[in-house]
Amino acid sequence: MKEVVEKYAVVSTVKVQWGDMDALQHVNNVVYVRWGETARIDYFRALGFFSFEGEKMKTGIILGFQSVKYIAPVTYPDTIHIGTKTEEIRDDRIVLKSFYYSEKTQKLVAIKTHEIILFDFKTQNKILVSKEVVVQISSLENLQF
Repeated sequence: MKEVVEKYAVVSTVKVQWGDMDALQHVNNVVYVRWGETARIDYFRALGFFSFEGEKMKTGIILGFQSVKYIAPVTYPDTIHIGTKTEEIRDDRIVLKSFYYSEKTQKLVAIKTHEIILFDFKTQNKILVSKEVVVQISSLENLQF
């Protein structure tokens, strides 16, 4: 498992809770979305996008689109490691992919796509992705975009 998650600059770890399972005795689909939110916030915190110092954010990120591909069921108890990386940078959005790995089965269990829009909360308009943001992402992931 260590070799798998080492290829990601940002890895989030979540413990599967008993209450995450549904009547079909596997983790409910909506839980993967919640885990993806944790992974997305961890990724942007690693970029320095968030400051939770009590001041209201004037600009930030919003989720424009998301999808989850379910590959294998997850059950309690387990620990899920989620490696997140930038897949693509467009003029008006950043496309992230999160890869969910089960510690118990040592397998990839899901892949989540997040399309992130930079947003100005004052004007209620999206912001184009700046070269500075591209440089931050490139530096974090040691890649060229």
